[in-house]
Amino acid sequence: MKRFLILMMLWVSSLQLLAQNTGVNTKTPSSILSVNGSFAADYKIVTANTTLGITDNYVAYNGSAAGTITLPAAISGTGNFKGRLYCIKNTSSSLLTVAASGSELIDGASTTDASSVVVPAGFYIELISKGTTSGSTWELSVLVTTTTTAMMQPVNISVATPQGALAISSFNVPNGTAYVTIPGSSGTFTLPAAKPVFLNLALGLDDLTTGSGFPYFRCELFLNGAATGLFQIVQETSVGNQLQVNISGVRSLPAGVPQTLDVRITRWANNGTPTATTQSFGILSMVLTATTIN
Repeated sequence: MKRFLILMMLWVSSLQLLAQNTGVNTKTPSSILSVNGSFAADYKIVTANTTLGITDNYVAYNGSAAGTITLPAAISGTGNFKGRLYCIKNTSSSLLTVAASGSELIDGASTTDASSVVVPAGFYIELISKGTTSGSTWELSVLVTTTTTAMMQPVNISVATPQGALAISSFNVPNGTAYVTIPGSSGTFTLPAAKPVFLNLALGLDDLTTGSGFPYFRCELFLNGAATGLFQIVQETSVGNQLQVNISGVRSLPAGVPQTLDVRITRWANNGTPTATTQSFGILSMVLTATTIN
């Protein structure tokens, strides 16, 4: 009987110990697990496509080309890793895709669940397992840039005629609705991540034509040969005078797609019936920029 009572006391004592908080380097743990000191987890650098496993925690991708890191497939029952956290940083100069396994999805990657998340260069991402085995099995908790926020101008064109000199880069604008590309106004850029781009144009033109009339001109910004809808219609006070154009606006552009920005102009309306069927213009000044915030 005495032996039985001792065993019972030991069993009750063990239950009490299990119910208590556990402390590492502390006698008064304030949580189920309290660590009074540093904490270390696995750190790994990968340079090629890889699938994460049970020993991974923090992974840095430093490949020489775009790559993919695949999350482990969900497990039902024994082995289910609900709450497992992965920290991933893209330290390369290329795009990194973090993909769920098979038909599994990532919650919070967009307005709808997605099969993968694109991590631009210099960005950091955290994902946590939801413990589910189908549909949305991972939750995106963090996706942030680790680089300093700064304004960048992937297109920055600036030309001007010296004071007292003749207008430069002359070109012809015929009567009609066809657009003419203004010389020197083209610039190409590619975004590492989808983002809004601020487009801005300040343009001064000198009409080198002699004649009469008060025509209208439409000047518009184009991206990859398509009109952006950012334009201005101006009227010339008289053939042989000058035009001033100021256009600005924001357009959201995708990642990884080369974008060619240029400026085009057309004689929009022949108010006053200009005597010249084709007008010749020279560039007095032109500032064309495409600006992003990283």
